[in-house]
Amino acid sequence: MCASGVSNPLDIIKVRQQLRTQSARANSFWVVGIEMARSEGLRSLMNGFSASMLREFVYSGIRLGSYEYFKDAVYQISDGRLSRDSLGLKVAAASIASTIGSALANPADLVKVRMQAYYPSGTPYRNMRHAFATIWKQGSTAANGSGTSFMPGGLRALYRGVSPTTVRGVILSTSQICSYDQVKQVLKRRGVMEEGIPLHLTASMFAGLFCSITSNPVDVVKVRLMNDHSHQYNGVTDCIKTILRSEGPVAFYKGFGMCWARLGTVTIVTFVVFERIRLLFGVAAM
Repeated sequence: MCASGVSNPLDIIKVRQQLRTQSARANSFWVVGIEMARSEGLRSLMNGFSASMLREFVYSGIRLGSYEYFKDAVYQISDGRLSRDSLGLKVAAASIASTIGSALANPADLVKVRMQAYYPSGTPYRNMRHAFATIWKQGSTAANGSGTSFMPGGLRALYRGVSPTTVRGVILSTSQICSYDQVKQVLKRRGVMEEGIPLHLTASMFAGLFCSITSNPVDVVKVRLMNDHSHQYNGVTDCIKTILRSEGPVAFYKGFGMCWARLGTVTIVTFVVFERIRLLFGVAAM
């Protein structure tokens, strides 16, 4: 939550970049940021802050909080076939933890994206609670007469884009948490660095770059689907095909500079604060 709060302005600029479908339009983060400040005011850079806090409380709370629990569980299930230091064990644990976290946090993630999007006539949401209620109501209204489903229409609306959200969560978390864990382990084992803030900073810098490269394409698809009010995309596959057809493969890396700036910042703050909190409560370092 601390990391997300620090990086919220970078996050909203990244979302605006990823929502732009015009390939010829200037889309650098400086252009987008200046446009927002001029037309919507500096406070617009903190849009979606409350939803972002809720999302991180659920998503990162679960993926970081349960990572080592699942490492122990998978190790026991493997019955010694996986070593404690193996990359496979780390990937399995991070995948399970992030799948649960990202799936449960999808409604808050969707509300965050909707609150951060640009609306020519002004945002339709007064606050996070109003956004949740509005999206639920729209989903319930759209579901009337559309057949039966095990899931209420309002809940389906809040879970729109859950597939790419979960995939992105798994890709981001496995590349972020595993690379941080692995880089730390290698640097300590080779005697390059010892446990402490310099090691945490170094490992988190590498982790921020790795997870930015792997997660940006899925993030673009996730943001487009979550903000698809008119349902122009018929699912994940159709969204990918449409982007490829109309904007080309480079479109999947729209907002990469801001994604890296944001994820790099988030990763550094997350792991440094995480390790400090562990130390404060007498828990061994990751």
